[in-house]
Amino acid sequence: MMVQKINQSHRLLALLLVSMLLNGCATTQYGNFIQNPSQDANQIMATDAATQIVRLYPAATTQFSIGHVVNDTFGQTLIEKLRIAGFAVQEAAEPSIEQSLFAVPQPREEQKAGIRLSYIVDQSDNLYHANLLIDDTRLSRAFIARADSVRPAGLWVKRE
Repeated sequence: MMVQKINQSHRLLALLLVSMLLNGCATTQYGNFIQNPSQDANQIMATDAATQIVRLYPAATTQFSIGHVVNDTFGQTLIEKLRIAGFAVQEAAEPSIEQSLFAVPQPREEQKAGIRLSYIVDQSDNLYHANLLIDDTRLSRAFIARADSVRPAGLWVKRE
């Protein structure tokens, strides 16, 4: 009888671990994925991204809600530039282990007010890619990296 209960609890634990791993695979990772980025390069790209957002959304009446924890220079600069331009920006708090394991999922409307904003910054060779996800709209731009500096490699592309 005792062995049967132990086997059941092992199965339950294995099922829980597998479901957590699968959940991690199904979610998109956001943030900055450039290997050893220079602070200047991140600031240039973030300033350019903020300028594009200012062109598309009205300041003082738009609130953005960052959909992930910001812990890099690109994200910090982007938030700073948006706030300076007059946007309200709500940042995501880093969840504790207890919150991530035992939190009850909430409907998207109850999580945060405002327009959801996330970003992915990555690279391939000397080409950096900045992708902004604003609700269902995606803004993308490539940048060429040269000796600790970056320059735009094209125009912003908007996909809805």
